[in-house]
Amino acid sequence: MREKDFDNGCFSAGWTDEVEHNLTPKQRKDLVTLLLELEDMKQEFNRIAAKKDRLTNLLKFYNGGFVTE
Repeated sequence: MREKDFDNGCFSAGWTDEVEHNLTPKQRKDLVTLLLELEDMKQEFNRIAAKKDRLTNLLKFYNGGFVTE
């Protein structure tokens, strides 16, 4: 392909790779499935929050700012 053709936006027919797309129609989930997924997300969020708190406390400890009451 010539640079002039490229600048003009003219591309040859084989300039792209063929990619298969697996497009499926939207599927609706039932309420039970959604509630289970929500519960999983809540548990994951709680696990991440606990890990964040632990790391914060460790950082305070290593920086000398950890005080026990």
